[in-house]
Amino acid sequence: MTLKPLYYTFGNHMHWVDMQWLWGYDVLPGCVADMRNLIEHTGARGCVNFDAIGYEKMAAECPESLADLRAMIQAGDVEPVGCSYGQPYGLFQPGESNIRQFTYGIRSTRRLLGARPQTFWEEEFYFFPQLPQMLRRCGYTGANLFFQWTWHTPELPKENASLILWEGIDGSRLPALPRNALNVHQWPEDFDGLLEQGLINELDRPAIVQWLELMPSKDWMCRSEVLLPRLKELMNDPRFDVRPRTSAQLIAELLEAQGVGSTSLDRQAGVSGDSALALRARSPERSGGEEVAGIPVRYYTPDDVWHGMTLGKNADRHPRTSRRVERQILAAESIAALAGLLGRPYPSWDVYPTWEIDEAWRELLAAQHHDNHECEGLCGFVGYQQMEKAEMAASEVFDRTLGTLALRSVEHVQTNVLGWKRSMYVDRPDESGFLDIPSFGYRTGGKLKRAADANIYERDDILTLGRGRISVEINTRTGEIVQIRNPDHRDGLLAQPIGLLKMVADGKEWRLGSPRRVDPDPRMGSVFLEFDVDGNDGDEAEQTRGIDSFSMIVGVPPTADSIELAIVGLRRLPQPDGGLNAALRLPIVPRFQLHSVRTDSAYAAHAVQGGGAVSRKYPTGDWMTSPQWFDRVSGAMHSSTFVDLIDERGHGFTVFHDSTQQWFRTDAGVEAVLLAYDPWDEVRYEPDDSVCLRIVPHAGLKDSARARLAAEFLDSPTVHWNDHPGPVGGGGAPEDHPIPPVFSPVDIAGDDNILCHALYRDSMKSGEHLPDWAGHEMARRSDGKCTHPHVVRLVEWDAEPGTAVLKCPGEIAAAAKTNLMGEVGPHVGGGEDTTWLEPEPCDPPEWAVGLEMPGGWNQVRVPMKPREIATVMLDLVLGRKQWRDLDAKRQVWAKIHKTEGTK
Repeated sequence: MTLKPLYYTFGNHMHWVDMQWLWGYDVLPGCVADMRNLIEHTGARGCVNFDAIGYEKMAAECPESLADLRAMIQAGDVEPVGCSYGQPYGLFQPGESNIRQFTYGIRSTRRLLGARPQTFWEEEFYFFPQLPQMLRRCGYTGANLFFQWTWHTPELPKENASLILWEGIDGSRLPALPRNALNVHQWPEDFDGLLEQGLINELDRPAIVQWLELMPSKDWMCRSEVLLPRLKELMNDPRFDVRPRTSAQLIAELLEAQGVGSTSLDRQAGVSGDSALALRARSPERSGGEEVAGIPVRYYTPDDVWHGMTLGKNADRHPRTSRRVERQILAAESIAALAGLLGRPYPSWDVYPTWEIDEAWRELLAAQHHDNHECEGLCGFVGYQQMEKAEMAASEVFDRTLGTLALRSVEHVQTNVLGWKRSMYVDRPDESGFLDIPSFGYRTGGKLKRAADANIYERDDILTLGRGRISVEINTRTGEIVQIRNPDHRDGLLAQPIGLLKMVADGKEWRLGSPRRVDPDPRMGSVFLEFDVDGNDGDEAEQTRGIDSFSMIVGVPPTADSIELAIVGLRRLPQPDGGLNAALRLPIVPRFQLHSVRTDSAYAAHAVQGGGAVSRKYPTGDWMTSPQWFDRVSGAMHSSTFVDLIDERGHGFTVFHDSTQQWFRTDAGVEAVLLAYDPWDEVRYEPDDSVCLRIVPHAGLKDSARARLAAEFLDSPTVHWNDHPGPVGGGGAPEDHPIPPVFSPVDIAGDDNILCHALYRDSMKSGEHLPDWAGHEMARRSDGKCTHPHVVRLVEWDAEPGTAVLKCPGEIAAAAKTNLMGEVGPHVGGGEDTTWLEPEPCDPPEWAVGLEMPGGWNQVRVPMKPREIATVMLDLVLGRKQWRDLDAKRQVWAKIHKTEGTK
């Protein structure tokens, strides 16, 4: 009698972050030992899911346990999965951080475990529309979409299948084990009735997928001794041919059973973005019932999933801080890449400060860990220490580099750290105005173009601020923004005022009172409104001014036809009751009927409608032992940097924010969660003190324009005078080596739907254990002169094909379009889109006409697919390290110790 096959795999989740901090040095070695015990007593096979920084710590702290883990991997009993460096909630982190989570994590995993990750599977919710593309281009060949309920309550649609093809917004597909009824949490009780339920009978090859968090400690609930009885019972069930497998083994066998490989599964170009693909993905028969060789294709929209977190807790302090630090690291990378092209003296000892920037990334990536956010009260303080360290490291590189540039120039230096030419507002001591600065470049001095003046006038209780084409009306009695107007919206944008803050505190509804002070500032084009947190006024308010005050600042900035709203003093407000329903919310209701809403996530924008009814659970007291309760919400929307409210004509207004990520769709508009309290944090309630929004009316915007405006809102222009840290030494006095008055390391031309989001330099260490890494070939072609190739990250935003043109100063000795790991070739992950590029001479960019440039100007053309994330590696001859002839100066050192002299 042939028994029905029944597959089983597990994921053993643990991490250095939080767990080893709090439970001690035995956590990771104990987890490995308990996993070996479970495997030896049951014959199970499965997966290990540690943060990659954990593997690095094991190499230093418990090498014997790391060797044991390597042995289990080599035997085929265990597979490393996930392998992000710091196990973040990827949805809440920016696009570049997500890419670095994988590139740093994969390199560490390969170096320390001897195996390159094949399967993406993280225990915490890690999902966004561009993730399949990122994973494929990092070399992953499969995925598992079962995220465990722990403190958070994530949800994906449940499927009646053992395998699906998970499709990203660009059309990339990965074979994936889906969320279904055979997903088992770490509790033995989850096996009750499991083998009698429907999917066991309905599927030809059912697969049980279980999360474990093994730790042989009495201070922990998931231990092999607790799991062994039920797992042994499963493995010896006489009704089934039980087949224990790792995730990669399981996916490979399920694909083989369907007679397909994993090399040609991607959707072909033609349907992209929010068109037919997204429409069919919202149907009840998800993705319209499309199949490939009998395997269902699934594209999940943002509305289909639920992160299960109290997003907005502590006023989004964790993701906001993370985003700020990421911007600082990216700025340090790009300006250091620029400085190396200008020759000696270098700001750093080497042509590029590789270790400093790598260390900043490692600290940030570890700080982004899901426990630092989810368990903010338990361990988040360590995460903030890590982010502070990362920011300090990046700031040192940034300031030192710009200090060197300032010393090499005769005037102050204005920089642009973004990847496109900008007309930037500069506020000098003697004048203010706009200055054109090329992508990732600088300009010294320069005449400023005057900005439009702000105007302020008041009639009755309405104060009107205006500048250029936009005006905002503020009710000085209530402190609310009552209307926003521009020539495209003469009747105004708002159906109800902005500023109606509300929440539940101590079981009662709380609303903000009236302002006690209104201070217009005509020079700045802003109005300062100060409130009592309890709504008091009069003499009592006079006595408490500046102590318990809460304020809003409404302005019309010179940099855009927009309105800015800064809300300051959140720490002075009453603490909201627990959960999202009690959170401090800001309603925004447009005057027009809301036709659609667009938001963004990591390197993509998408239409959203607001999700269905979902739950979030909380403890009633002690997080480990107390009973739990549910908070139910509906209409949830996530936003990384913007929310665009659009009418049927495509007109409307975009709300940009500095990391207010949780929003809800309402009947007439949206609500932003500004501040929430998470009972999982128990007594630790430490919110950010301020949030900032920018409202930009429009008569139609492309996603690429939204992405530009979001980045520009988050970037603060910086002017540098000659009074900051100089270089670390080596190469001569900076003032003896003048620099051009304007310069950029790469001018991004071509189609404007493609934006450049990062510029940095790699080192030979990045190509370790990666034989197809393009830097190896560049070093070979240059006889070893190319030691730090430049890397450019491009993103297509508008779901349209296009071409980016990269114009670079000097000779381009070699250039390659690579995958995210820097690899080239048809056999690497995403290899069909990799290729060696052909550099060609070109005219200089407009800003560079008249500048003498050794080697002239050269360019490469980079074809891009809709929604593609592309990486370009370049050997720029001007950027090669200039070696000094130190041997010629040996006499300075060789005999000085033999010289007789006075002490």
